[in-house]
Amino acid sequence: MQYKFLKSVDSIYSWSNIVYNLQILRRNAWLPYSELKKIQLKKLRCIIKYAYENVPFYHQRFKMVKVKPSHIKSLEDLRKIPVLTKSEVQMNTQLLISRRMKKELCRKEETSGTTGIPLTIFSEKTASYIMAANKLRHNVENGGRLFRDRYVLLLPIRKRSQTTVLGSLIKRLGILRRRLMCTEDAIEDIIKRLAEFKPDAVDALPSFLLLLAREQENKGMFIRPRLVFSSGELLDARSRKLINTAFETEMFDIYGCTEAGNIAWECSEHAGYHTNMDLVVTEFVKEGEYGVVGESGEIILTPLWNYAMPLIRYKIGDIGIQSDETCPCGRGLPLMKVLEGRSDDFIILPSGRIIPPYVTSMYFSNIEGIAEYKIIQETKQHFIIQIVPREEYDDALFLQLKGRFLKGFNEPVTIDIEVVDVIPRSGKLRRVVSKCLPREKFLFS
Repeated sequence: MQYKFLKSVDSIYSWSNIVYNLQILRRNAWLPYSELKKIQLKKLRCIIKYAYENVPFYHQRFKMVKVKPSHIKSLEDLRKIPVLTKSEVQMNTQLLISRRMKKELCRKEETSGTTGIPLTIFSEKTASYIMAANKLRHNVENGGRLFRDRYVLLLPIRKRSQTTVLGSLIKRLGILRRRLMCTEDAIEDIIKRLAEFKPDAVDALPSFLLLLAREQENKGMFIRPRLVFSSGELLDARSRKLINTAFETEMFDIYGCTEAGNIAWECSEHAGYHTNMDLVVTEFVKEGEYGVVGESGEIILTPLWNYAMPLIRYKIGDIGIQSDETCPCGRGLPLMKVLEGRSDDFIILPSGRIIPPYVTSMYFSNIEGIAEYKIIQETKQHFIIQIVPREEYDDALFLQLKGRFLKGFNEPVTIDIEVVDVIPRSGKLRRVVSKCLPREKFLFS
């Protein structure tokens, strides 16, 4: 009973912090661009100074290019600092953690590698409140009712939680009705649970929304939420149209990543993605040069909230366009467009069961020694996993990985693992390639 009471107190404290930060972020969204730029620069200079003084990796990097925090007086000065790659983060994780942070008290997140490169990211508890509020900003700004809506988040994870005193009270009052549903469950069961819950808002990756849209029509059970949010993958025009038609609503897409949180989001005008410039600096670089407004460039990020593990000028691997247009909604947050990002194929198993691409990424979580990977489905029964090892590898690594895939698929398939020096890239970033069910075939079938 005492444990449940303490959990309730902690929950109240957490939610009060989240709501407080949400109010600030919502206010910021409507500030003039000039004011937001001042907030952004102030935060940028603070985290640059902190990184130089407390993060071994950056102290060495700044010295190498002869840059001191005092030299960063404008956003343009940020270009004096070299771009940070995923491989550098992967190889220097410990050196990127602040000396002032106790790693055991930090929140640890394993990115399964949306571009095939797994990473480990640490953040402090204070940052988690800001990030939670950031995940809510696009929701409430688009008509979400935080304490009234029935909200469902669909992810390939299961979360075990004990009911607290506060949780029981909230349930009785019918407020903060939020549920997490695991997308690895049978699609028929998920549709049934959604139909029973009657969600006002649904939040999922585009690929699962596509699968859900297709399957609910087959089953004759239709979910009609007021709001539909998507994130985590590239949302192309065809997918958007199919999802909007299936749910009879105008969905809202969010652009983000584990390393930087939610970076940009759509409002009801759908004029582009509002960049969260009060929480992240977003640059667009083309062929090593600073991008021109209106032209495509590689997206480079500097999150302004994570002091436990600062990432300065981090190359995310996506392509976007910085827009100089003003959104009709009147918000001061500037607009951007995402052109190329994580766009993978679906997997179809011998039984005909379809698996969204992001599900396979979960099988790589917490497996050390993998620098990069790619999944290729040759036939319904045969898969090849290409792996670039980080160091000397052990066969046990492959046995563990193969076991996860066989257990997850739970069907008669063959998994072959190939060790390669490099995985060639061309065009869109793809870590799941299916010769049986390419994304285009799924969309047009």
